[in-house]
Amino acid sequence: MTKVLGRSPGERDHQVIELRLMDAREMFEISSTDLFSEYRNFLTGVDFCLSELRGRASTRPVRLEIRLPPEAIDDGVAERLARTMRRYCDHRVRYNRREGQAQRVGGLAALRIGIPVSALGLVVAAEATRIRPTGGPGNLITDHLGWVLAWIGLWFPLDQFLFNPLAYRRETRVLRLLASAEIHVRPYRPGTDTSQGGPLDPDTV
Repeated sequence: MTKVLGRSPGERDHQVIELRLMDAREMFEISSTDLFSEYRNFLTGVDFCLSELRGRASTRPVRLEIRLPPEAIDDGVAERLARTMRRYCDHRVRYNRREGQAQRVGGLAALRIGIPVSALGLVVAAEATRIRPTGGPGNLITDHLGWVLAWIGLWFPLDQFLFNPLAYRRETRVLRLLASAEIHVRPYRPGTDTSQGGPLDPDTV
């Protein structure tokens, strides 16, 4: 499974990803082929595409160049892949939306524990500050412990509510690009096509 490293002038408006698959179904699920085969993929095509696109800031349209063995290609394979890709992305977008909402609900629920913990930490820190002139090293430790408790009590709820949902938003942006991707299918013969290196060539995988 490889990506195209260069683009022709006619492809400059697209983000081009090339995938080498043994079967069209490997776009969405790993086939039960020989585990030790040099042509076996350990990621689905969709997983590879999502990883590629999440690492880019571009919002240009996506073009998938999918290479399959000749016997795995028929007249309708590109259309079936495009239709299934749209359905897959739509389902995953809805899943991400629900998971993002669940993270926010979880963050609000965590405040029930976080606020008392933070309040306790502030009380401990305030008490340590009040007696600091007559306190020793133990008083300094108590002061730090109080501020740590105050920070921990709010950090997790805020992380759940504000930051965790961002990962789902980023993936949703990528899924929308992938749902509208152009899909082109071309034949290749495993073990004989070396134009982009072998399927597991470390320079291109």
